[in-house]
Amino acid sequence: MDSILNAAFIGCGAIARKKHLPLSASDPHLHIKVLFDVNKETAEKCRIQFGSDDTIVAKSLEDVFSRDDIDVAFIATPNSTHAEYTVKALNSKMHVICEKPMALNASEAREMLDASVQNERMLHISYQNRYTNQALYARRLYEEGFFSDIYYAKAYALRRRAVPTWGAAGNKALLGGGPLIDIGSHALDLAMWLSDNFEPDYAVGTAYDKIMKQGSEANLWGNWNPDKMNIEDCSLGFVVMKNGMTLTVEASYALNTKWEREASVDLYGTAAGISLREEDHVTLIHEVGGKMCMTENKLQETRRSLTPEGEAASASAREHQAIMKMLLSGETVDPSAQQAFAVARIVEGIYSSAAKKQPFYF
Repeated sequence: MDSILNAAFIGCGAIARKKHLPLSASDPHLHIKVLFDVNKETAEKCRIQFGSDDTIVAKSLEDVFSRDDIDVAFIATPNSTHAEYTVKALNSKMHVICEKPMALNASEAREMLDASVQNERMLHISYQNRYTNQALYARRLYEEGFFSDIYYAKAYALRRRAVPTWGAAGNKALLGGGPLIDIGSHALDLAMWLSDNFEPDYAVGTAYDKIMKQGSEANLWGNWNPDKMNIEDCSLGFVVMKNGMTLTVEASYALNTKWEREASVDLYGTAAGISLREEDHVTLIHEVGGKMCMTENKLQETRRSLTPEGEAASASAREHQAIMKMLLSGETVDPSAQQAFAVARIVEGIYSSAAKKQPFYF
């Protein structure tokens, strides 16, 4: 494969502008060739800011998928389009970097995986929280056997009042749901990766829209119109994995909680446990000299992946570097895509259980 890859960007919204485009524009091995957005003005602004002399704004998606000079497509569009656009790009012999969540449901996610295999093109789902300092440190401890047998994992994505109010916010048909499929999927991916456990047995879930139905003047991004919101504001899930491990997830946009926690995980093993928070430190819980000890490790600062008016954080940069390393070495299989499929299955299982008020068996 050539040392410089031509890239197409499908979707030029906030995620693309704050994460993928800046990183790609500064990457000597990547050339931004084509931009597409349903808002042509937005795509044009991105061309001026991130493109080069030969970067074009495509008139239609068909113009993007029909090209034979694109090596990789970055997809940052509403969740309902992820599967369709990813499959079309893969069938056009493009590698795909798709924003999370993978798809609206497991069936769509499976279609994406199948298209990747059939076309021998790499598929990556962007869960950049694996690349924070604290997550990489926790993963190293897992690989070194520090925790021994992890039998219980908790995933947190809790906001007190931070309901998105822009774009497709609140539209279940476009997004697939609320905090569980959005920020909750980040936390689930992190918990499953850090425990290396991706095989669910059954799930029980609940979902609430009590605050969503009434609105809130205290919301970070302003009040919303309850009549235009048909997603949950809080989801809770209890999952038993095939090896017996229990996995729980708490995800909320609006919850009267003292603590806010995103991209946060607690792991409990037979030898030790760990508390990992979005802030750049971890707490280790272990027995030393016949006493229980809590060791605080303050790691190098890692900023949020999408800081308003800020540059892409180091976690996103590390993820980008890892993707490019695979692509430039000619790899066509990214194991994390199969793992993202497991996340999609669990999200679907929790939503199904909440709707039907019964366990969901995988």
